[in-house]
Amino acid sequence: MTLASSPPEYAVRLALPGDLAAVASCRRRWAAEGRPGAAEPDDGDFERRMEQWWTQEASRRVTWLAWSGTHAIGMAAAVVFHRMPSPGRATARWAYVSQVWVDAAYRRRGVGTDLMGAVLGWSQAEGMVRLVLNPSDAARTLYGRLGFRPADDLLRLDLG
Repeated sequence: MTLASSPPEYAVRLALPGDLAAVASCRRRWAAEGRPGAAEPDDGDFERRMEQWWTQEASRRVTWLAWSGTHAIGMAAAVVFHRMPSPGRATARWAYVSQVWVDAAYRRRGVGTDLMGAVLGWSQAEGMVRLVLNPSDAARTLYGRLGFRPADDLLRLDLG
């Protein structure tokens, strides 16, 4: 006898060109979390800037969305970099993972892990040699479970 299981409460898929509004919604909610209790800033230009960015980045950025029904509840993105060719060395690609976010109501349910699973599966299928990210303190455990390690060989310079 097989027990009927309930349908999953969310699904992860690649973002489509028509998903800009969902990505913008996730980005707005992510930004609001950085300012608890603060009103959303009056940014009448946000949608236009998001559309410009979405179009500009389309050739090198891949985005995934987690959906609960018709509501976007999380996202993750990867920006692809192509190494400059070098004599005697195969040309390679790597990706910077960013914008990993899950709606607070859906955290600790595996959504972030599933989003990152989609990123990892895609990266392996695409032959990426490396993934790099800059995690929040809260997300370090998740990334550690997925095999990410500190990168002590990087330097950083903030300009302004």
